[in-house]
Amino acid sequence: MTRTLASIALAALLLPLAATQAQEKTYKTAYVNMQAVFEGYYKTVQANIRFANDKRDFLDRLKLLEEGLKPLQEKAQKLQAELKDDLVSDDAKKESARKLRMVMEEGSNKQQEYMRFRQSGRRDIEDKRLKAEGELIDDLSDFVRKYCEMNGYQIVYDINGKSLNRMPVLLLYPKELEITDELVKAVNRGHEDELAKAQEELKAIEATLADDVDNN
Repeated sequence: MTRTLASIALAALLLPLAATQAQEKTYKTAYVNMQAVFEGYYKTVQANIRFANDKRDFLDRLKLLEEGLKPLQEKAQKLQAELKDDLVSDDAKKESARKLRMVMEEGSNKQQEYMRFRQSGRRDIEDKRLKAEGELIDDLSDFVRKYCEMNGYQIVYDINGKSLNRMPVLLLYPKELEITDELVKAVNRGHEDELAKAQEELKAIEATLADDVDNN
């Protein structure tokens, strides 16, 4: 009886210890800035080149439409001046008024065309960008999951995550466990030359776009 009680007592002591050990099981954890990985992905940079070219084409077309309005504005100003000129005959003024109505109508049509193109063009570029970003995010997320699984990571946190009030989800984390740079290298492995070339091309296009904006 005493021996049985001793066994029960020993078991009672070991159960909490086993439970504690189970609770203290650790998982291989990593932290990554997915925004930095996304921006450093060679496919993202290549996509940004397409977006920049689309934006440049849009701005060029917009500029052409604006230039098409200038001759009509000048003609309208000239006709308005004739209507106010006391030296111009009444018949000539009637003709100027008729021409002015036609010019104003044409100008209104071109102005509407300009506004429609500006709105639809911006919307089309944004729609393309959002679609491409969604595909890139899916592609990149799949790569990161597989990479982390292959390297034994069981929990991976995105340090760039934000809460609903725009505060960082992770305010503090062990920096030595961050694998952002490692992932950027891994996702671009074999495409380093493509990445470097795309970065240079994008930089040149963005500089051109900046000059266009400054000059307008």
